[in-house]
Amino acid sequence: MAGALRISELDFNTIKENLKTYLRNQSEFSDYDFDGSGLSVLLDILAYNTHYMGYYLNMIGNEMFLDTAQIRNSVLSLSKLTNYVPRSRTGAVATVNVVVTPPNGDTETALVLPKFTRFISEAIDGVNYTFSTTETYIVSKSGGKFTFNNVAIKQGETSNLFYTVVNSNRKFLLPSANVDTKTITVSIQESSANTSTQSYALAEDITEITANSTVFFFEENLDENYMIYFGDNVLGKQPANGNIVIIKYLDTLGSAANKANVFTNIENIAGYSNVAVSSLTAAAAGADKETIEQIRFRAPIHYTSQNRAVTISDFESLLLKDYPNISSISIWPGDENDPPIYGKIFISLKPISNYEFTTTEKQRIVNDIISKRSVVSIFPEIVEPNYTYLLLRISVNWKPNLTDLNESQINSLVRAAVEDYVDSELSTFESAYRESVLHNYVDRAHQSILSSEATAFLQKRITLVPNSRQNYIINFDTKLHRGGLTEAMYTYPSVKTYDTFNLERDVYFEEVTGSFTGIDSIKIEDPGVNYVVPPTVTITGDGTGATARARIVNGRVNSIDILTRGQNYTRATVALTGGGGFGATAAASLQFRNGILQSFYFKEDGQKVIVDSEAGTIDYDVGKITLKNLYTISVEENDIYEQNILTVNIKPDSDIVRQARNGIIDVDLADVSSIQIEIDPE
Repeated sequence: MAGALRISELDFNTIKENLKTYLRNQSEFSDYDFDGSGLSVLLDILAYNTHYMGYYLNMIGNEMFLDTAQIRNSVLSLSKLTNYVPRSRTGAVATVNVVVTPPNGDTETALVLPKFTRFISEAIDGVNYTFSTTETYIVSKSGGKFTFNNVAIKQGETSNLFYTVVNSNRKFLLPSANVDTKTITVSIQESSANTSTQSYALAEDITEITANSTVFFFEENLDENYMIYFGDNVLGKQPANGNIVIIKYLDTLGSAANKANVFTNIENIAGYSNVAVSSLTAAAAGADKETIEQIRFRAPIHYTSQNRAVTISDFESLLLKDYPNISSISIWPGDENDPPIYGKIFISLKPISNYEFTTTEKQRIVNDIISKRSVVSIFPEIVEPNYTYLLLRISVNWKPNLTDLNESQINSLVRAAVEDYVDSELSTFESAYRESVLHNYVDRAHQSILSSEATAFLQKRITLVPNSRQNYIINFDTKLHRGGLTEAMYTYPSVKTYDTFNLERDVYFEEVTGSFTGIDSIKIEDPGVNYVVPPTVTITGDGTGATARARIVNGRVNSIDILTRGQNYTRATVALTGGGGFGATAAASLQFRNGILQSFYFKEDGQKVIVDSEAGTIDYDVGKITLKNLYTISVEENDIYEQNILTVNIKPDSDIVRQARNGIIDVDLADVSSIQIEIDPE
């Protein structure tokens, strides 16, 4: 209809034009100038009103659903319907030993370290943080001292609140947005005249709550503070008028205190001032409140799991919610493990602040989170992440006349771009190295960069055992590149071992170039008959140096052993002659995808000396390197890697590298050799 008003648009200018079009189609306004008259102001008001109403209705629609809500209050309200309580700020936890030395003649035989005993950390960026014990410890005197081992202390200031119940009030506000809700303790005192108290526990399983259950609930309210509330004498016991509600908790600064590692006591312990505190683990697992996006993702999964851990999603949801120091998680069932182990579920966790969790942290995760929720028939096991580090060699073609920046500044911009790539694309279980994506980051670092090239080496770090002889297997879990003279596999630092003359040598390991063109194996095609002695094995082809020996069983050729593999073969044939029998034939398989490692050292004049020409092997297809029968005296100390660490470095066979299950690809930014940049001006 020509005079109809269109109502589907929400843009202000479009709404106003629709109103003009509608009025012009009316006979009363057919020659009216809407742009130059007072009616234009009225049209603006109508358009604004329509625009606002459309916007508000759209917002209302969005805020009604968890997937589209943008206001935290709306997200909190919607997550409450799924019985999901978003994680509060969480204080960093450290583990310490506390030794109290009483004066001579002291007769006490036992000592209590009370809950909420305070300690202070050494300054981090100029700030000292208060830590408190989260439970009570009791020890007996031993050797004239009281020694509290493995004491968990959490960052936070103790807060104490007292409320008197009036008018049957069941809800009480915690006036802070920084509450660590895991530290909340609640007790009810009978009255100001009767000081007897009863402890209340956090309600966890609604099916076990009765009218007399002494439990409390909490939730984040609309001001981002927290509210404690009690039952109604149907689900949980309701406090009576005149009762005094006593609430204690830690007010925490979240992630700010992570890595605190030196502590001293603030106050005397049971009156004793001679207190020594030693750190076992640095503070970790401190975290801020869950963000809107985290709540949006986790609330539906939590609702599905119903606070129990059976499926992979259940474990993932509970771990991410209750242990905020986890930056990435990988979980797989035992039947998919290699080899399969039924009845187990394997969990690999990457912390936010380090490469691995400490033994104490892993035990805390198992005891406090996993064991309480997993069903009896499922046995969870925490597996360490399997790190593969990248060594990046980047060459940048740069046009100086396109910028006022100098070469050093361009270098800094490229390095920052590479670090952005690492933060955004790597360091998680599901991440993959893609050379093309790295190029995009580098090329966008500055307009004067014309192009870039990148070469990546994969690095594995293995711990060698001093004064022992062992085989070491290094799995890269990806196809490896057959090296040439400039791109061969190498190791660092040197390993002190013995040579064939029993002399100590500082050796390195390298890929033998050309070793992948020898004879890999010889397969028996026809064993023949009537052999008295093993026939002679003759290998002919376009390479050199391959030799082999036959073995016979009951007059037939049973197997052929490779004595030397030779090199430079692209084709090879095998002939079996002599031995008194006849009819045996065999075929050679070339060593295209297998290589050999050798160990060597340098003389003072720089001459390379081979110590062991068959020190190990490389399976390029599987991505496995083996150091065979290595006796390690020691590993050279250096400023980059920890003691007894040997790095094995080799190029991948593809520009895309992925890892499976608990594998993580990362760049160790603390290693100065991990990113090397060359700037080439054009």
